[in-house]
Amino acid sequence: MKRIAALFLALGLVVAPAASAQGWMNQFSPGQARDSRNQGRTVPLSQIFNKLKQQYGGYQLSADLYDKGNGKSVYEIDWMTKDGRKMHFVVDAQTGAVLDRRGA
Repeated sequence: MKRIAALFLALGLVVAPAASAQGWMNQFSPGQARDSRNQGRTVPLSQIFNKLKQQYGGYQLSADLYDKGNGKSVYEIDWMTKDGRKMHFVVDAQTGAVLDRRGA
């Protein structure tokens, strides 16, 4: 019985990293993001940051570019507002439009 449990544990350790890696497959590498911006397929982050700064003040905490399939891509941005609230934005990378906004 202990051997079977150990086998399942070992199998779980092998399969779990592969499963979690699949969730990251849609994230652009820095080079891919730069190429996409240079080719005009995505709005520069600086433009989006300027809009967020005008509306909320504050500064960017993190930003990532993701491929959502069918030629669609989005920026996921964490932002600290001027009054100290942390917010999360999902922004259409082609248009710069905010698609979703969550905050504290």
